[in-house]
Amino acid sequence: MRLSTRRTSPALVISCLALAAALGGSSVAAVTALPRNSVGTAQLKNGAVSTSKLAANSVVSNKVKNGSLMRVDFGPGQLPVGPQGPQGQQGPVGPAGLAGISGLQRVDVTTPSNSVNSKSLLVNCPSPKKAIGGGARVLGAGASKVSIVASFPDSSGTQWDATASEVDATALSWQLQTYAVCATVAG
Repeated sequence: MRLSTRRTSPALVISCLALAAALGGSSVAAVTALPRNSVGTAQLKNGAVSTSKLAANSVVSNKVKNGSLMRVDFGPGQLPVGPQGPQGQQGPVGPAGLAGISGLQRVDVTTPSNSVNSKSLLVNCPSPKKAIGGGARVLGAGASKVSIVASFPDSSGTQWDATASEVDATALSWQLQTYAVCATVAG
């Protein structure tokens, strides 16, 4: 029996080259598809990277001047922590602040209920307390026709003043209620 020898056709050679290029291209694609910074020292074999494989003009330890790097040039945990130094001197004492407030008390005063056009009230805090807040409101059937004109602490710091007046004249009765928040203020 005689074996015949056939020559390889150019089409077979070209298709084999195309297959090799296609398979090689997919491995290149797999390498370039890796996410950035996904390969670190844990993924490398010992001795896989050496200074002989670095590009020309790469920075290596013998090209770095001793003492020229700063703490920010290193990642967390890369630098050892030294012993704690001695405690510094005590700083100066700051200015004294207010010692605070105590004895909070609300004092309310209300005018008679009638249809007088304007009403004012002065709420006094019991001595030695100061007015640290306050307010006013209008009550009664005529309240929707009245506006609060003023509500404020007076200059002595011990009283709260309030005034209300009718915006639309009304025969309906209304009253002004004013309150002061009083407290002993230390400091």
